[in-house]
Formats: sequence, C-alpha cells, structure tokens
Amino acid sequence: MGNGVILPIFGVLISRVIKTFYEPPHEQKKDSEFWALMFITLGLASLLAIPGRGYFFSVAGSKLIERIRLMCFEKVVNMEVGWFDEPENSSGAIGARLSADAATVRALVGDALAQIVNSIATAIAGLVIAFVACWQLAFIILALIPLIGVNGYVQAKFMRGFSADAKMMYEEASQVANDAVGSIRTVASFCAEEKVMELYRRKCEGPTAAGKRQGLISGLGFGISFFFLFCVYATSFYAGAKLVEAGKTTFADVFQVFFALTMAATGISQSSSFAPDTNKARIAAGSIFAIIDRKSKIDPSDESGVKLDNVKGEIELRHVSFTYPSRPETQIFRDLSLTIHCGKTVALVGESGSGKSTVVALLQRFYDPDSGHITLDGTELGKFQLKWLRQQMGLVSQEPVLFNDTIRANIAYGKDGEATEAEIIAASELANAHKFISSLHQGYDTIVGKRGVQLSGGQKQRVAIARAIIKSPKVLLLDEATSALDAESERVVQDALDKVMVNRTTVVVAHRLSTIKNADVIAVVKNGVIVEKGKHDTLINITEGFYASLVALHVSASTT
Repeated sequence: MGNGVILPIFGVLISRVIKTFYEPPHEQKKDSEFWALMFITLGLASLLAIPGRGYFFSVAGSKLIERIRLMCFEKVVNMEVGWFDEPENSSGAIGARLSADAATVRALVGDALAQIVNSIATAIAGLVIAFVACWQLAFIILALIPLIGVNGYVQAKFMRGFSADAKMMYEEASQVANDAVGSIRTVASFCAEEKVMELYRRKCEGPTAAGKRQGLISGLGFGISFFFLFCVYATSFYAGAKLVEAGKTTFADVFQVFFALTMAATGISQSSSFAPDTNKARIAAGSIFAIIDRKSKIDPSDESGVKLDNVKGEIELRHVSFTYPSRPETQIFRDLSLTIHCGKTVALVGESGSGKSTVVALLQRFYDPDSGHITLDGTELGKFQLKWLRQQMGLVSQEPVLFNDTIRANIAYGKDGEATEAEIIAASELANAHKFISSLHQGYDTIVGKRGVQLSGGQKQRVAIARAIIKSPKVLLLDEATSALDAESERVVQDALDKVMVNRTTVVVAHRLSTIKNADVIAVVKNGVIVEKGKHDTLINITEGFYASLVALHVSASTT
C-alpha cells in the first residue's frame, strides 16, 4: 500500500516545485533545497517499498500456487477412471492445467495482484490529495474517469473470450505433442515425423490467429484509453483556468489536483497492462478449480466403507448392464450374469470388443454398472472401502506400466511402497523374475526407464506379476497378460502365472486360447451376455458352438 501513494505524492511535489519558480530568488533557493530533499526522501521510500512489495507478493503467490497444484493433483488422481475417458481430460490437457494454468494463476497472484493493490492505494491517495486542494476541480475530473473505466471493462470482456479460445487450442496442441513424444518409437518406425509436425503446426495455427486478434483488440483498447486520458487532461486545465479566474482556487492548487490525479491515473493505467494476463489467469483459475471443486463419483480417498476380516474371493455378477460414460450409445453388457467361485480360475473369451476387459474394470470399480449387482463374498462392491477392495486384487495387464524408477521400487509399489526386501525377493522368485533381475548389473536397483523401456516385454511382465502378488491378493486379474509376448517369453510368463494362480480366485481375459485350456470355467462373452460356459473339453465338443468356432479360427490362424 505504501508503494501506491508514491506517485500521487510525487505529483504534489511537482506542483510545489513549479510554484517555487515564481518565488523571489532568496525564497526560491531555500525552497528548492527543501523540495530536492523531499524528492530524495521519496526515492529512498521507493527503494524500500517497491522491492518489498515484489518480494512479499512473490512469496504469497509461490505458496498459494504450490497449494493449488497439490490440491489439483490430489483431486486428479482420485477421480473415477471414466472421467479420464473424456477428451477434455486427456493427459495432455491435465498436464497443461497443472503446469501452464497454475503458472498463469501464479502471475495473477504475484505481479497482477500486487499491481491491483498498488493501483487501489494510488487512486485513494490521489483522490484525497485532489479533494483537499480543490474539491470542485476534483469532482469535474472524477466525473470523466468512468469513460476510461468503461473502455477498460469492454476491452477486458473481449480479451477474456480470446484467452479462453486460445487456452483450449493450446491444450489440443499440447496433447498432440505429448502423444508424439510418448510414442516416439512408433513415430520413428513409421517415418511419421513430418506428419506429426504438420498436425502440430495446424493445431498451433489457431492460437496464432487468436493472438493476432487479441493484439489488435488490446492495442485499440489502449489507444482509446490514452485518447480519453488526454481528454481528461484538456478538460481539467480548462476547468482549472475558469476556477482560478473566478477566484475559487489558486494556480498551485490547480497543478496539485492535476498532477495528483495524473500520477494516480498513470499508476492505474499500468495495471491495465495486466488485463490480458488477468483474464488468462481468471480462465486458468476456473479451469483448475473446476477440477478441485468436482466430486469424484468413485473416490479412492474416501475412507468410509466395509472391510472384511477374511476374504474368500467368491465373486458374483448378477444381471449386470453397462455402457461406458464416454460412449453411452454403445451397450457393452445386457443382463450379464457370472459366478466365480473362490480359488477357481475363470477365463473370459470372445471377440475383440465383446467386453472381456470391461469385467476386470468393473471388478476393480474403475466403473460402476448401470444396473445389476457385483458382489465379493456376498457384499456389494460399492459398500467396500475402495482402497481396501483394490488391495484385495492383483492386476496384470497386457501392457504393464512401470514407473521410471528402480525395479525394487516398482515391485514395492504394489504394497504402497512399504514392502520389505524379503517380500520383494519372494514375490520376484514366484514371478520367475529374480533370476533375470539378479543378472542385471545393478540388480534390483536398475532403473527401468520411462514405461519400463529398459526391459524386454517378458521382463516387464514378470516385474508386473511380482508387483501384483506382493500384497498377497485373494483375487488375481489377468487382462491378456501374455498376448503381446513372443513364444519363449510367453512360456516363462505363463509358468509364473501358473504358480501365482494357485489358491487364488483368478479371472483371465484370454487372447490366446491355448493359455486357458486348464481353466476351471471358460465363459464366452457375446453381445453383452454369457452365451456359453464350461470346461474346455465340454465347450469344444458343442456342435456349432461359439467357443469351438473361436478355437478352430485360432488353430487355422496359427497354421497359416
């Protein structure tokens, strides 16, 4: 606030200095020394006030934005999986909100907010000084100020629309860049660099055009602001001359009013330069707080819910119907029913897109069914504490995601990072991973790289199996766990899976039918329902059966 009164005081000093030039020589010398000393004092005050303002607002902005980022990221990781299926919640868009949008809000809280506070102090100080000097002239000038304010408001409304459009376009461009960098091997293998560059360039054309329009509106707005400002100057001098002529004020007071309000207007006009940033920050803040204020439909951070002392692993799906929230027009399940007895292995087979993997997603409560019931040991999944429920299940997917950390940390991740060395080694041995890990130069301290790029497909899969079983889950979910592997890697991984499936309820989503012949139950999914169910030997002998036709097709594809 102290920094804000400096310019109006400077205006008062200027008006007094001008008066000094019309004094007798002996008084002029004395007053000049005094006012020069006042200017030095004002400079020293500025030396303390301006850096102090910058420092304290910068600290406040940094702390606030750290808190906002943490709150936003915490909310993101606790959102239901269906929320991420929406295009506006893609990884690129979320990354942009956490980085660029947060930085934009930081600029508002730091520089822009500091300037706004400074402008308020400047306006108050300028008005007080002006009204003390000559209230009639101050009223006249004050009546003209709304002209500048209306122009600034209209300009800000225009800028807000441009900022919102540009932000959405930049998020789309950011998503293209993220996808290209994340899949750089695929891009390189297909020589698609030029295509990706062209796509990114097209996505960047929109923000560029919006920026040009924004610059035109901004420049026009500032030009009009200065036109109105000079009109105010002209009016103030004319009205001041009339008041002096009428004997209602003095020459010195006219200049005091003029310079006090001029310096105040100068300070306030500086804050208008932050109008584009303020609008961007307002939109960015709205984008971030839309996430923070949204309540997750399936919230892992919710500590309420049932926990069972002893989990058997009896699973039942009764009359389940389901559509993905992002694709409500596509019916995945229609009255699907399936019982999975504890300790048994059930394999789900069917055509691509039949909904096999959706069963796994529903069991982990990534989604809730539209209708019907899914129970574990007789209790609805929705009644369990979500974190506890997911701790009872171990998931191994087709393309396991490993974090850019050590093998040890990736395996321990399955137990919230609290696994002991003995537990990590035991899980690795059970997953047929200990031998290859020990042969690595750094052993369990080997960094796997982004998404496990330093390991082969079979090695990644075995690390993922170790991660899944380290928490001793009662239910094992295998979502096409060997479909992306070569024959040798598949054999090693399948041996590991055969060991970890013992005494566990296991749901296998199968791509290669040869891996599920020994399953206790094979369930065939078609058109959203279970059309066949039984052991391999039973289903293969059903005349014109769907499973038998799948096996025949698989054998035919393998021999050609």
